[in-house]
Amino acid sequence: MMNRLKEWLGGSGGTEEADQLYRPLAAPGLELRDGLPAYMAELETRLHEALPEEWLLQVRERICSGDPQLSEVKYTWMERELKRHFFLLALLRKPPLYSADLQRVWKEMEAFTRDYEQFCERFAGYYIQPQQAAPPSPSGASARETRGAYELLYGCVFRLQPESQLLLGPFHRCKLNAETLEELQAVAAAPCASLGLLETSQEDKAAAIEALRQRLRERCALARQYHEAESGEDRDRCRDESDPAWVLLAYSLETEQSPYDPLAPAARTEPAEAFEASRTGSMIQGAVQPS
Repeated sequence: MMNRLKEWLGGSGGTEEADQLYRPLAAPGLELRDGLPAYMAELETRLHEALPEEWLLQVRERICSGDPQLSEVKYTWMERELKRHFFLLALLRKPPLYSADLQRVWKEMEAFTRDYEQFCERFAGYYIQPQQAAPPSPSGASARETRGAYELLYGCVFRLQPESQLLLGPFHRCKLNAETLEELQAVAAAPCASLGLLETSQEDKAAAIEALRQRLRERCALARQYHEAESGEDRDRCRDESDPAWVLLAYSLETEQSPYDPLAPAARTEPAEAFEASRTGSMIQGAVQPS
């Protein structure tokens, strides 16, 4: 069972047993994290308004009718994660697509030519070319750095659930590269170009992207203070394992003197509804340990 689950974590999907791991969505929408700029909520509204429900139902019917083993519950997660990807496309320079399941839905959407063109125009103002899925567990250094940067921004914007990792691949296996960490720790505000954030002349969008950079700098500073803390009490004050971005930063900044295992059980007990299991997700925690 463990090996089977590891195979499913790349999002290739389609088996009845794998589909049973998906829970119904706990909340509508994209589940943005708290404290984001108002522009992010406006962007989510624009995304939903650009995706007519009637069209989405047609896409769902075509995919599900051709794959009787695909559950309705899993499909809702596939659709939601693709919407999240569209959202990221408005903030990043071509974020990687880490799921063959999402690619499948995207290509089916494009098959409805007129509907898809209207969606692209309403949401982005240009034609969004469907992407090919990248391996969710990259092996090369460059691909791992790209994955790390993606996870940092994804975790900064969205709540991370186990089902997301079943589709996108397990999180917190790839550290951030030295360039990104240096930019996030720079005394002078650096553009953090290695993260792939867009540069734009649109004022509200530029302000929202800068707010994301600042949020990441603050999380990086907190993770660094965690490793520099001289007492357990000080370390606990700097620990925020409910935030996937903090977990990745703490993992990336670890040293021999201050190691950090992002796959270890949470360091402190929190109510299940409050702790979103950012250390990869409690539902699949035991099954995704490196072999």
